[in-house]
Amino acid sequence: MKQPFETMPTVLTADEIVGKMLRESDKVEVELPQRLPAIMKAKRRESSRVRACERVSAGYLESLVRSVPTIERLHPFYREILELQCGVANVRSALGRISRAARVIHEVAKDASRRIRSASTPQEAGKARRAFLGRAASIIRDARGDLELIAAMREKMKDLPAADPSVPTVVLAGYPGVGKSTILRSISRAKPEVRPYPFTTKELMIGHVLIGRRLIQVVDTPGILDRPMDEMNQTERLSITALGRLANLIAFIVDASEANGFSLESQQSLRSGISGAFPELKILTFLNKADAASKEQLDRATAIFGKSDLMAAAKGEGLEAFKKRVLDALGPLEGPEWRGEGI
Repeated sequence: MKQPFETMPTVLTADEIVGKMLRESDKVEVELPQRLPAIMKAKRRESSRVRACERVSAGYLESLVRSVPTIERLHPFYREILELQCGVANVRSALGRISRAARVIHEVAKDASRRIRSASTPQEAGKARRAFLGRAASIIRDARGDLELIAAMREKMKDLPAADPSVPTVVLAGYPGVGKSTILRSISRAKPEVRPYPFTTKELMIGHVLIGRRLIQVVDTPGILDRPMDEMNQTERLSITALGRLANLIAFIVDASEANGFSLESQQSLRSGISGAFPELKILTFLNKADAASKEQLDRATAIFGKSDLMAAAKGEGLEAFKKRVLDALGPLEGPEWRGEGI
């Protein structure tokens, strides 16, 4: 599956578009009858050049606008990240101005074509074509800032995780070293996809698990849901909110052995913070590394977290119970009702 921004082509700069337009004008060749009067030859040649340049300039701007996913049809997960990265209003405004630039170029091209048709000398026809090129180049250069904004948006959005909002999604949370990545790799049908995620130097891992005949999406969140919310800045918290748009369930993984350097009490504090950030989501708790935990640690973990499933993911123990409990918690959910882009 591809995410909606992944297929966007590279965005040309204003100077690249102008350069391409001028080169296209120079290489246009028109086959003309030898006996045709010079003025007619000039009119046909210059008209062909105008049409070619119009296609390269206005046509490119229109295709660029069409290549951007329709914002209104984006899944909230992608729309919120777009808002954080670039600002939805900024992107809409830039696309609107680029579209208007294309329309103005079309109008200028029509005017140039009329002037060429009414020209009385080859020089006059050539002058009309050169005037069009100058005006079109000016319009494109005026759109420089908008083109740069769309180019920056593409760079920020094209490598986002290809998460499928139509598939029930379980987000793994917990401190570093609790075994989230081990669980994901162990239960995934194929090698999990690894993609960068905004506002963290870490990466998001997405795997798909087939439980019976049902497909579940599981997301590991290194660098995101692995530290207290009060240690995050507002932008980081907003990026987590975007992730919450994707999730149907959170599986909180505890290192029952405390070998990762975080006490059971600290891990419970993190769980409470995540619960507060996602009050609408159910959170399941799993005690991993139970094989390395002492009886005292397991008793404390049960007292702190309540009765929870025990796991030893590195040994493959407790994985089937993990999948069953996740499936039971998801219930009859068939996935979000969303049927727009990003699916």
